[in-house]
Amino acid sequence: MSGPYVVRREDRESFALGGITARVLVAGEATEGRFGIIEAPIGPRVLAGPLHVHQREDAFWYVMEGEFGAQVGDHEVHANAGALIFAPRGVPHTYWNPASTSSTYLEVFWPAGIERYLKELGRLVPLGGEDLFDRISALSNEFGVEMDWSSAAALIEKHGLGFGA
Repeated sequence: MSGPYVVRREDRESFALGGITARVLVAGEATEGRFGIIEAPIGPRVLAGPLHVHQREDAFWYVMEGEFGAQVGDHEVHANAGALIFAPRGVPHTYWNPASTSSTYLEVFWPAGIERYLKELGRLVPLGGEDLFDRISALSNEFGVEMDWSSAAALIEKHGLGFGA
């Protein structure tokens, strides 16, 4: 960024992943790949995804409103608005909304790149098909993300969650 950077609500690119509708506030192109920021409301009792590992990016989740649950490594966290949770690269993590009302968080990640993965995932998932997991696996490999699909059922059962609409 060489000058002021303003992103208005109408300028934000958004994508949906189940019960999460995310908006890219700052894409890597605007920061020469140094970092990115996503804002995302997450629906009630929604699991973002199975435990997964980012090999390239570190991230913070900042809880703007509502409640937020997360697992980072072997640690489980339950937080409210104002909390900041660190998810370092190379450590399995996931998050969810444990409440019966929506919540909103910011995800700040560095270096940038994961926003491209999430946008593409948001395009792939609604297409469905018998080979969906193969396509997700190929995309994940391209972006250095390792998904632990076997973790989803236990997280859903333990916390009473779903993946959303």
